[in-house]
Amino acid sequence: MDYKAIRALIKQNKIAPVYLLHGEETYHLRQVEQALIASVVPPADRDMNLIIFEADPAKEELINTIETIPFLGEKNLIIIRSTTLFSAGRKSSSDEGQDKTDPALNRLIALFSNMPAYSHLVFLTPDKPDKRRKIYKAVEKNGVVFEAAPLKGKELRAWLTDRLSELKIKMASDAEEHLIAAVSMMPQVSLDFLNNELEKVILYTADKRLVTRQDLLQILSSVPEVSIFAMVEALSQRHTSQALALLREQLAAGEHPVRLLALLARQVRQLWQAKELTHQGYGSREVAEYFKVPGFIGEKLVKQSRGFADSKLREAMLSLAAADQDLKSSRTGPVALEKIIIELCG
Repeated sequence: MDYKAIRALIKQNKIAPVYLLHGEETYHLRQVEQALIASVVPPADRDMNLIIFEADPAKEELINTIETIPFLGEKNLIIIRSTTLFSAGRKSSSDEGQDKTDPALNRLIALFSNMPAYSHLVFLTPDKPDKRRKIYKAVEKNGVVFEAAPLKGKELRAWLTDRLSELKIKMASDAEEHLIAAVSMMPQVSLDFLNNELEKVILYTADKRLVTRQDLLQILSSVPEVSIFAMVEALSQRHTSQALALLREQLAAGEHPVRLLALLARQVRQLWQAKELTHQGYGSREVAEYFKVPGFIGEKLVKQSRGFADSKLREAMLSLAAADQDLKSSRTGPVALEKIIIELCG
């Protein structure tokens, strides 16, 4: 079940008896948890009927909690964060291995198929569950399993559009495209990060009807990934002073040169790969598919790559590798990054 489907069911008050919410995207896990709380337990009843464990309680205690009739109100919502009940055991090679030897666990599993109407149970974990285990199969059969996987580049636009609507932010199309392009270039997109940045936008543009690209550049100038993306754009247009200014802003903000170098190396590598793909006859659409990013970002990568000769990108990659070693061994400082930027603009 995907995020939109599970949220839609909760909104319709179609609440399952038991949930397993797992995955790396903590933003989605938290949003589903909050939606379940809002749907199942009225605010006035939460002191008594919302039971949250930050780790697995004893199984007997959990069974008793599930079977306890609400003191006030109609429903109990029991949430177990950071559960390890669905993890693979070290010696387990089958779905039966570690479950057979735990009678309390088997009683809990049996309870999933006969949950009291007044109790709903939610397990949360960032870890991947072992689908062979009886407890996983029991939740899958009698409840809902939801994986909060990190968003891919192509999924970002839909999420951003929905979130901007929820936050009542109107953003110019070029500003929206710049934000998606910069974030899509990250190795892994964190919605917590992106949501925090959007909340900053609200604070800084409270009196404006429309957030412009310039607003966005000013507000997000402290974010290394966004700044490096803007730096590469400046480099492709031979705007040396602008690229150097962006680098110095990051250094002044306390960002470590090694991290900035790694981000710049990733961008340069992608430009080199995009250039190689175009040499092989691929268009911007195929480049976008290769990088798993929206079409307009593939087009931007191709356009940016045209601003550099093959030899220039190859030399830059060699210089970045050498600078990485020198920075890590303290043989050089941030000046090495400035030198690479000047060479790329040459």
